[in-house]
Amino acid sequence: RGPGISIFFFLQFRQSTMRISSLWFAVASAGVPTAPQLEYQQHEIMALVHFNMATFAKNGDPGCSADNWDTKQAYAAGKTNDPATFSPAKLDTDQWAQSMMDVGAKHAVLTAKHGCGFALWPSKVKLPSGDTYGYSVGSPGALGRDVLQEFSGSMEKAGIGHGFYYSLTNNFYLNVHVHSVQPGPTLPGQVKVSQDQFEQIALAQVSELWTNYGNLTEIWFDGGYTSDMKQKITALLAARQPNAAAFGGFGVSHNPVCWVGTESGNPGGDIWSSGASDGTGDPLSSDFCPKGCDTTLQEGDVWFFEEGNAIRSLKELIDVYHATVGRNGVLELDFAINRDGLVDPAHAARYKDLGDWVKSCYGTPVATAHGSGKAPVVTTLASASIVDRVMIQEEFSAGHRIKSFTVEYQASPQGAWQPFGAGGAVGNKRILVGDAPVSAVALRVLVTGTIGADAATISNFSVFKPCIDSGTVLV
Repeated sequence: RGPGISIFFFLQFRQSTMRISSLWFAVASAGVPTAPQLEYQQHEIMALVHFNMATFAKNGDPGCSADNWDTKQAYAAGKTNDPATFSPAKLDTDQWAQSMMDVGAKHAVLTAKHGCGFALWPSKVKLPSGDTYGYSVGSPGALGRDVLQEFSGSMEKAGIGHGFYYSLTNNFYLNVHVHSVQPGPTLPGQVKVSQDQFEQIALAQVSELWTNYGNLTEIWFDGGYTSDMKQKITALLAARQPNAAAFGGFGVSHNPVCWVGTESGNPGGDIWSSGASDGTGDPLSSDFCPKGCDTTLQEGDVWFFEEGNAIRSLKELIDVYHATVGRNGVLELDFAINRDGLVDPAHAARYKDLGDWVKSCYGTPVATAHGSGKAPVVTTLASASIVDRVMIQEEFSAGHRIKSFTVEYQASPQGAWQPFGAGGAVGNKRILVGDAPVSAVALRVLVTGTIGADAATISNFSVFKPCIDSGTVLV
């Protein structure tokens, strides 16, 4: 994952202040999001598409290895050194887009080049020999289609943002592992390069990606980048894609996204959009870096499609949704495209299950309210109703303001306020599921701690009835 390096703007530290009331206190100012970071956060769900040579070999980074590079293994569609092994006979990126819309994804990132080094576009970058980069869809005998162009076009038609993953960490074709060219002889079909030559090729290829496929919503730096490349990547990103969010891009982008620290889909606890290191964030940090929560649909942390691999249940995905989106994270959900070039029917059905569940559970609240300042925000129900969950959103363009909150309910119009639940981070969205359903005529949220001197604004406080098939959620 990318190293944590200071962001490109700084906020003045404000001395902690204390108010006499025990409910209110303030700490150092929160980080402020850029417009692309705020958009990324508001997307809530994105599709992280894994489709490359590993699809036709084995899951892994890289999916290419000494045993399958120049020898066809039983599990593979061909030798992985042969560009023609990547052979999706029914490739249809419009079909991908339909499943993305079904699950509610607002943008998608495709593995343009993963660890094998295979490029899903006809790269025109030259090797040290003067030959064109020889391991892509444009190589002799290969697919002969620009997958990135088709993907970008499908996303645009569907109203879904698009972006690319490019591994600066591994390139088996160039004999690069963990950022470094490996010593010793190369295998048949590998190209011998120096470290400088590898870095020049990588920069030239990301330049193609960042120049030829329109405005990108998100760019992925899996495993970060070397210190030698930092300055050039920073300049290139600023020139070609200044408005892209950059996963793992802290230090090279004005719009970094930070890794939440686990691929399980269950980070645990509050997720803060402040704090630049891997993990769930730091409410006291002045660095704004929303947390990308990447996880798989397939069980066993399997990212590339593997025939017969089980997929996670709807119940488990609901828990993932609550643990990520429901705690101020962004769910980066894997789309493992199969060897036909399609979202597998079982996968497509499960994506739709999740999207339908989210809409049915959180599409129509029983009641809503909003407010600012220090008074509780109260929502009154039309009549006594059984409810078990609330959604809280704060005005987030200036970053976190709410540090802690409590929710209470009234069982009758003149009844006492009773505890419903409590929490910390709110940010873009916090979903709080009660321990049990309650009969209520009103609910209120009280902000019990703030970040910075400004009062918090709750832009949405919504109450919902119990949902069928909801998972077990820690509150």
